[in-house]
Amino acid sequence: MSLVSRISYASAVLALVATVACGKETIGVTKAATSDYNHAALNAAVDKFVAAGRTPLAYAELSANVATLRPGMDRSVAEETELKLVVLALGPIQHTQAKSVAERAETLGLTVWPTLLAPRVEADALLVTRDPKAPQLVPAPAEIPAAYIERLCGGPVSGECKHAVPEDQAAIIESVALHRAMERVRNAVGECLMCSADAGWHQAVLSWEELDRGAEGSIGEVARRADPDNWPVAGAAAEEDPALPEAELSLRGEILVGGHSYGPNQERLDVLRELRGTGSVIALHVHPETSLAETRAILIDARKAGCLRVAIIAREPVYPWHRKAYWVADGSGLRANLRPTDSLQLLLHAIDEVAGPGTVARVD
Repeated sequence: MSLVSRISYASAVLALVATVACGKETIGVTKAATSDYNHAALNAAVDKFVAAGRTPLAYAELSANVATLRPGMDRSVAEETELKLVVLALGPIQHTQAKSVAERAETLGLTVWPTLLAPRVEADALLVTRDPKAPQLVPAPAEIPAAYIERLCGGPVSGECKHAVPEDQAAIIESVALHRAMERVRNAVGECLMCSADAGWHQAVLSWEELDRGAEGSIGEVARRADPDNWPVAGAAAEEDPALPEAELSLRGEILVGGHSYGPNQERLDVLRELRGTGSVIALHVHPETSLAETRAILIDARKAGCLRVAIIAREPVYPWHRKAYWVADGSGLRANLRPTDSLQLLLHAIDEVAGPGTVARVD
């Protein structure tokens, strides 16, 4: 292209630019759609939870929706999600407080507790290191509450409840969930700049603190009661737990049934007779260091109440401390030739050495 041609071409381009800039016609510029980082979807999920009556099942659905939305959240939406998630859990938790621990475990174990146990909701970031145990806190498909709790205590929450028998693990898991929820709501409200203007957020913190204190007040006794060392260790002669009506012999020599204690009197015989019902056998939870003399005293009462033999509940020596049973009786069975001052555990060890499952040991 000659110099003249290049000059002419440049002039034409400048003329076009001038025409566009000064002309009456304007060129529309389409603004790229900006993402709200799943904020609208979060609000929709919360509205759905509220409309469903704030039930545990509705909360589980809300948590599942949050899990799918979280990868698209920025920091502000993630912080709002964390705040709403822990505060909205108050409804299902408070509505079940009048129920037993076992009932709460069935209702909340797979719906609300997993979210409270999980790490806080955060936006994805290169420098954020996520808790490697977090995926283990999610219930597996078709997992029942008891199996879920047992798995937690053997894995991601083992520090709190692995040394507890399965019957009491739900109470410990609940205590851990409430404490973590209390910490999370404190942090979430503290980081929220707008929350100071609404007393409702502060009240939510107070409510979680009250729940945490209530759980903490009883968890020490639960942990002591749930220690596997409170049961004899099961060996080779133990058999599967026969799931019989059960009483406990306290260290003070009292029989505990249904939360009530009974000393050695006629009332205790009546209670044992009622406990066995139409059968002829019952189960006893006896501390392993109980002397054979003390054990025999309750076996004599059990025989007077119509029990031909008694299953002594023992525990496997490894987690999850499954229940086993040995059979003992007063006045009949295999003699171990032990002293009255010897312990029940020593008797059971002797049975392991010389007999097998199903053997009835005579305690005298």
